[in-house]
Amino acid sequence: MDEQHSATVVVVNEKALSRRYWGVMLAVGIVAVIFGIIVLANIWSSVRLVAIFAGLFLIFAGVVQFVSAAGAERKTGKIIGGLVILILGLVLVFWPDTSVKTVAVLVGLAFLFWGVVMAIAALIDRGEGWGIAAGFGVLLALIGIVVIAWPGPTIAILMILVGIDAILFGASLIAQGLALRKA
Repeated sequence: MDEQHSATVVVVNEKALSRRYWGVMLAVGIVAVIFGIIVLANIWSSVRLVAIFAGLFLIFAGVVQFVSAAGAERKTGKIIGGLVILILGLVLVFWPDTSVKTVAVLVGLAFLFWGVVMAIAALIDRGEGWGIAAGFGVLLALIGIVVIAWPGPTIAILMILVGIDAILFGASLIAQGLALRKA
């Protein structure tokens, strides 16, 4: 008996994919840098403003996690991390009138969960640069623990770190977006 087999071949054009997403990365990077500058310029503003800025940053970071998961082979870690960050960001944006300690604890929890998920995903994937990603995840988790343990004194330090992190994150996305554009 003669059997016929059929196969479907999917061809991914990396250049077309790069052209599609470079603008998104560039735009999110610019927004993150602007956000970081605003946070650093308004460290001593009201808790409401701090909560909204921190929430917006976490929402952007969550969206970027989802976008970066689109091109990843193993998406679970990035999707879970993005979802946790997105939810905590939405909590901060929609309930900004919380106390300084509550804001610090929520952001600390976001850093802790994001760091743990990032480190675990890097260890599981073991892709290029996995050690740096795992180290960054551990550092984020440690910062989250410190913020949770001492929420009152760490809100100003936290906002400085959020501002610096947003600027570095944005600069990284801008560089990646421009590199993808050239590819």
